[in-house]
Amino acid sequence: MTRPLSLLIALTVALTLAGCAANPVSGKQDFVMMSEAQEIALGRSADAEVRKQYSVYQNPELQSYVNGVGQALASRSHRSNLNYHFTVVDSAEINAFALPGGYVYITRGIMAYLNSEAEMAAVIGHEIGHVTARHGVRQQSAAQATSLGITLASIFVPELNSRAGQDLSNLLGGALLSGYGRDHELESDRLGAQYLARTEYDPQAMIRVVGVLKNQELFDAEIAKQEGREPRRYHGTFATHPDND
Repeated sequence: MTRPLSLLIALTVALTLAGCAANPVSGKQDFVMMSEAQEIALGRSADAEVRKQYSVYQNPELQSYVNGVGQALASRSHRSNLNYHFTVVDSAEINAFALPGGYVYITRGIMAYLNSEAEMAAVIGHEIGHVTARHGVRQQSAAQATSLGITLASIFVPELNSRAGQDLSNLLGGALLSGYGRDHELESDRLGAQYLARTEYDPQAMIRVVGVLKNQELFDAEIAKQEGREPRRYHGTFATHPDND
């Protein structure tokens, strides 16, 4: 084995070991490259950017109501120690999303399709699931590791600086990251249903809300086809989301 290759392997092993931490949900070792404090700081920074893109919905009563539901769910989650922030944003988009560290957003657009508090809690619980399972952190860590690995490899393997090498690197990096979507969404459904049950909501609300949003997504896909535009997607997964998992 050549010295550059052995050094590259040693660096890769060191990077992997340094990035291992117990997942708060499963207890298994995950590859993450930031501490909880860094995760919270990342979320805080990203929250500032979100607030530049979206306006906060100006309805204090609704904000308080949504925050109350969210805090009740979060207090019974796997990471109840975090300081959670729940915000309704003034957007007609059918969407909800979460940032690392406990920042959760729900649009007024998606709320128009929810038929009960339990269904709203299901949407919020799903997003809390992304936070508790550290999906954003794991995705960020994978991106960092891919970038660092390619940089290190290009130092020791000059061929990676070629066009073919870059294409291969992009392919490998994309394969690593693209595997997260569906599995993470399904895990968040499961976790959200758990948090619903712990907070004495009907966990079947998770199945109902997935059905509602899936139908809306399919409907919008048909309209988008007629209008010649890209369809709008909530998390980009409901079109292929199983009806019951």
